[in-house]
Amino acid sequence: MREHKPAFQEDSAQSLFQELRDRVKREGIDTYGEYCELIQELLQEKLNDGIFNVNEDLSTIESDLEGRWLELEGLMR
Repeated sequence: MREHKPAFQEDSAQSLFQELRDRVKREGIDTYGEYCELIQELLQEKLNDGIFNVNEDLSTIESDLEGRWLELEGLMR
């Protein structure tokens, strides 16, 4: 069983972004809408896996990841 960290930390945020970036490349995501859907999917997977709990501020994490779209959009060209 995985141990849950009480607060989502910066290194975890970067790790989550790296995983998201890899999936964007692998799945051929090329629009902002698809990217946002992928973020929701990834966060739900992490919630289901016990990485996050229901008390975590997932909307802030989601918003932060959405704000990084331009970093990934440049990689897709």
